[in-house]
Amino acid sequence: MSNTPTSSNERDKYGMTAEDWRRLEAMTDDEIVAAALKDRDNPPLTDEQLARFRRPALVKRIRHKLHMGRQTFAATYGIPLETLLAWERHQLEPTEVELAYLRLIEREPELTKMSAPAS
Repeated sequence: MSNTPTSSNERDKYGMTAEDWRRLEAMTDDEIVAAALKDRDNPPLTDEQLARFRRPALVKRIRHKLHMGRQTFAATYGIPLETLLAWERHQLEPTEVELAYLRLIEREPELTKMSAPAS
């Protein structure tokens, strides 16, 4: 691994030393799973816990990718803030047309910005 620490006590961004990586790379997948299941400090998630996980809404992923707050994103792309919030909370799903617009925003964020009204 290119990010593997070189000295014996140096740790990488995962808290692993070079020796930790050597031991891990020497293990089979089954051995890794067995070791993880035995870890009392980090028990596996239950099926009920896993069922509660949701992938972030498309609009939220796009908004984060563009480094925009909710109000700015809503105003920039002409989406009512209440609608944006409902989409992000999975309370409302975008229609096919709205999904197409969101995908266009993702691909062409500058092109899809709402222009300011002429005064």
